[in-house]
Amino acid sequence: MEKDVAIMMADLTGYTAMTDAHGGASAARIVHKYMELVDSALAGSATVFQRIGDQVVILADSPSDMLSTAQRLNQLTGDEHHFLSIHAGLHFGSVFIEGNNLFGSTINIAARIMNIAQRGEILCSQRFLSGLTSAAPFRSVGMHKLKNVPEPLELFLLDEPVKFPLHIDPVCHMQIDPARSTYAATLGQTTYHFCSAHCRDRFTADPEAFS
Repeated sequence: MEKDVAIMMADLTGYTAMTDAHGGASAARIVHKYMELVDSALAGSATVFQRIGDQVVILADSPSDMLSTAQRLNQLTGDEHHFLSIHAGLHFGSVFIEGNNLFGSTINIAARIMNIAQRGEILCSQRFLSGLTSAAPFRSVGMHKLKNVPEPLELFLLDEPVKFPLHIDPVCHMQIDPARSTYAATLGQTTYHFCSAHCRDRFTADPEAFS
């Protein structure tokens, strides 16, 4: 079946570093919590199509439903203490759906856009932006050449205030709210906050390894 859909690919930023620092059991806990947040964020016609490790592929009939989902997911993950931020790519176009698989350039472009996004960023294509039924706080971040995509695409960053904790653990990349954490170390003029004594001790033993 082929149809036009809005698609979001969203990943946890720093998942590999967190897994290295805390092991598989913590990674599983984070992913389970992430999937709960994803389910809570779904708006309108949005549904989870695939879950692959810490990555989700979400489809919706309209870009507006997908934008609401993306905004909600970014806020929910940002509100979590001792958690990871997301980065996401949004696109709109035709996909061929066969069983549990998606085929076509739309899914590939969404994946490339996600890979460009940084911590806490939601990027979208012009095609996605044009499908929105009301104005949204996106701003252009210029033209980007995407791998295996012939023509450069202009990408847009969702530019709205999202409440994030003020610090990122430099070892495991967890979001840290200093008011709720007792683990810190000062190096020069900078104070770093950590999720645990384990991460603090790894950092103080070799700060340059985590610069």
